[in-house]
Amino acid sequence: MLPNGYIPVKPFPDFKWKWACLQCTEGIDDPVVLLGVLSRMRKLERAGKNYKYSSPEFGKELVDLDNDLKDSVGVDLARRVGERNLIRNSGQYWKAVGLIPAESTGGHIQLTDFGRKVADHEISQTEFSAITIQTFKLPNRTIQSPKECSMWDAHSLVLYPLRIILNTILFLRDKFGEQEEFITTEELTKIVIPLSGCHVEIEDYAKFIFLHRCGALNLAKWPNCCPAANDKRIAREYLLFLSNYGYLNLARGDDSTNFNERYVLNTTIADEIADIVSKPITDETLQQALMDIRSTSIASEVARKTISSAQYRSKQPKFRHDVLAMCHRCIITNVEMPEVLEAAHIKPHKYNGPEEADNGFAMRTDIHILFDTGNLKISVDGDVELSEVARKNYGWAIPPKIVIPDYVNKSYLKWRWDNYVGI
Repeated sequence: MLPNGYIPVKPFPDFKWKWACLQCTEGIDDPVVLLGVLSRMRKLERAGKNYKYSSPEFGKELVDLDNDLKDSVGVDLARRVGERNLIRNSGQYWKAVGLIPAESTGGHIQLTDFGRKVADHEISQTEFSAITIQTFKLPNRTIQSPKECSMWDAHSLVLYPLRIILNTILFLRDKFGEQEEFITTEELTKIVIPLSGCHVEIEDYAKFIFLHRCGALNLAKWPNCCPAANDKRIAREYLLFLSNYGYLNLARGDDSTNFNERYVLNTTIADEIADIVSKPITDETLQQALMDIRSTSIASEVARKTISSAQYRSKQPKFRHDVLAMCHRCIITNVEMPEVLEAAHIKPHKYNGPEEADNGFAMRTDIHILFDTGNLKISVDGDVELSEVARKNYGWAIPPKIVIPDYVNKSYLKWRWDNYVGI
């Protein structure tokens, strides 16, 4: 462990953590935007007409998505169309996480095989986020220039930032107590990133964060690794990603700014987080990472625990009562036993889905999990689609079509079908 008086040194003058996009993209970090745009790319790719990102057709898809999200996600997609479209300016994000090819496609819409599987719900949102945590590294040769990467190579630097953040929070909790199981953007930018250029251990990150919180660390001589105007915002996007995908919970105090707000460990899935970040680091493909994830129960446990914890919101009992009063049996299996029935939101509460009966179905517990994880989809017309994994396990028991009850607000069904890929 490093001594208390240690002062890190930048390995090279422009050392910093760059996120998946080289510009600030806070709005894109939300999965309903990142993966919603991906789904619309896939829709146009499937049409087989070789559409461009600058095309009116892609522009219309972005406008439609913007309209669907305007009451739940603060992102402006409607103006990011045409020649100066979203992908031209921020396409590095989709490239950096392996969803679209790193090489030029001449402006034509094209997904990677991995991206197609995510868009087609063959890879769940939980699996996608776990794979990203395990494999996202710096330097990112997909989006950083060869010159930048050569500086990292010269100092034998390879970092897995999302792993570092989660491992550091876990160490803070285990070493210093549950009250310390969080991190702020200030701590990330002023302590973690400067130390990360010095080949330190996880215990060193945690130690210096704790010293800082105790007022026992003088940062006056520490290097500034976020000198540009937007560097702090870009570094914060690592925390936003982990928050948006449920690994951290954002806890804003009354006097919080964007840089001192706390990102707190989601203790509901702490064991699964530890399993994800403890996996040995190798130069593996995204496909291999997927196979490794699926060889364990990590992703399924994250999804199950996340869904289970959502049942305890204060309005859940009333929502369940109202939905089951309108829908007396599982919408898919026709099971009527109240003991195994739950009220499933159609438009998720997270995206301003109301706690009203017309936004819910009665579903058997396991069917509810399939629905919330995106393994089962229901169209406005009652078509039922299953993911590849769900089809193998449930195909014989799931009808291809159901009758949508009259009480259901079909606009919520359309919203979910068009925009939501599940937990």
